[in-house]
Amino acid sequence: MSTKISTQSDFLPESYLLPDKSKQFMKITPGDNVVRFLSSPLTGWVFFNEDSKPQRRKYDPSINSLGDFSNEELIEAKCKRNSAGELEGSRHFWMALVWDFESDTPKILEITQITIIKSLVGLFNDADWGDLRGYNINVHRKGTGQFDTEFEVTPKPHKALPKKVTDVVEELTESALINLDAIWEGNYPFEKYLF
Repeated sequence: MSTKISTQSDFLPESYLLPDKSKQFMKITPGDNVVRFLSSPLTGWVFFNEDSKPQRRKYDPSINSLGDFSNEELIEAKCKRNSAGELEGSRHFWMALVWDFESDTPKILEITQITIIKSLVGLFNDADWGDLRGYNINVHRKGTGQFDTEFEVTPKPHKALPKKVTDVVEELTESALINLDAIWEGNYPFEKYLF
């Protein structure tokens, strides 16, 4: 949710919300993170440059590198380096529109953790589960550091989406308020995030 401003006068409208485009992204926090995929994921490769800006490229199964960045491309694009001066490199990612049940809002979820992606692919390929848009998924996170964090992915029983969620998805679609493909140009998927 955007930050609501408390007003004591008519200086600002009573319902004023401070816009914050970064709020459209869901972060997987310690504990349970229950989501419902509302779109198919975009898949690709991402790295961060020296200015901490993401650089993305689409996954392409028709070429040997699958679309991943070469070391030469990472150097030329000024990929971030770790404390030892080595290139941090690129990571495979999934990005999708999901419903975040904690905030009760639509969010963009970018997943770069390969353990989560492997679990999701396993569910998709399992005849009892299949399409990830048909059921809720809990991504349980243990730990907060680089070396002590573990993820466990658990599907919930198949069930229809609540009406509130289908209404929001319908509004997003009809009003063209979201464009996941905008990430390939370095833009936000939601031009305006009003949730």
